[in-house]
Amino acid sequence: MSEARAAGAPVAIVTGANRDPGIGFEITRALAQRMPVGTTVVLTSRDAEMGREAADKLKAESFNVVHHQLDISNAQSVTALRDFVRDSLGGNIDVLVNNAGLAFPLQSTVPFPDQARQTVDVNYYGTKRMIRELQPLMRPGCRVVGVSSMSGNLGKSWSEHMRQRMLAQDLTVEGLDAIAEEFVAAAAEGKHAEAGFPGTAYGTSKALMTQLHRVLAKEAAPPALLTAICPGLSRTYMATGRGTFMSNVLWAASFFVGHSAAGGADTPVWLCCELPAVEIPKFHGKFVKARAVQDY
Repeated sequence: MSEARAAGAPVAIVTGANRDPGIGFEITRALAQRMPVGTTVVLTSRDAEMGREAADKLKAESFNVVHHQLDISNAQSVTALRDFVRDSLGGNIDVLVNNAGLAFPLQSTVPFPDQARQTVDVNYYGTKRMIRELQPLMRPGCRVVGVSSMSGNLGKSWSEHMRQRMLAQDLTVEGLDAIAEEFVAAAAEGKHAEAGFPGTAYGTSKALMTQLHRVLAKEAAPPALLTAICPGLSRTYMATGRGTFMSNVLWAASFFVGHSAAGGADTPVWLCCELPAVEIPKFHGKFVKARAVQDY
C-alpha cells in the first residue's frame, strides 16, 4: 500500500463504532483484545458525544481505545483523522475497518432519488475516501476490511449488461464512479430499473462498495489485504433496533438465522488479526462471509 514508514506501535481504525450493541463497537473491542500489546484502536463516530461514551466504556474494560470524530462523507473530517494518526499516533496504520454506513429504513419517507444520492455518497464514496486518504500511512501489510452486505450481490435484480460492467476484470475506480453516477442520475429520473439497477439504494451502494475492494486490491499485492465482507443478520440498531415492524421481525429472525453484534464482528476481526499471512492471497480482493469466500 505504501513504502514502509518508521516503526511504531500498531494502530487500528474502526469507523462507525459508537453504538452498543453494534458491529463496529464489537470489532473495536475484539481488536483491542486480540491485536499485539501496545496497539491503539481508534474508535470513530460521526456523533462525537456518543463516540466518546463508547470509547469510555471500552477504556473502563482496560482497553487501549481512543476516540476521534469522523464523518466519512466529509473530506475535511477524513483529513483531520489522517492528521491525528500521523501527528499523534506515529503515522502508521496496521488495520482499517470501514464499518460506517447509511441505510434508510423501509418505511422512510425520504424520496428515492435522495436516498440514492446519500447512500452512494456515504457507503461508496465515503469508503473510497477513507482508503485513499489513509493509504500513505498504511504499512505494507495493512489489512483493510469493508463491512458490506449480501444485499450488494449482483443478482437477478441487476441487468446482465450492468452485471458484466460491474464484474469486468479491467474495471477501474473511475469506471465504478461512472456507474455510481449513472445510478444516481437514473434514480433522479425514476428510471434506475430501466438502466439495469435494482430498486434498492442501499443494495446498489453496497455493490459498489464491494467491487471497490476488488478493484483496489489490484493496486496492492499481499501481504496487504483488501476485502469486503458481509457480517450476516445481526442484532444491531441498523438491522433490528429501529423499532419498526420490519426491524422487530428481523430481530426475532436473528435468533434463528443470525447472531449477536459480536457474532457479526467475527469475520472482520478474524481477517484483521487472526488470518495467517500465507492465507491472505486467498481472500485478497474477494467478498467474504462466515470466514469463507463468496460469489459476487
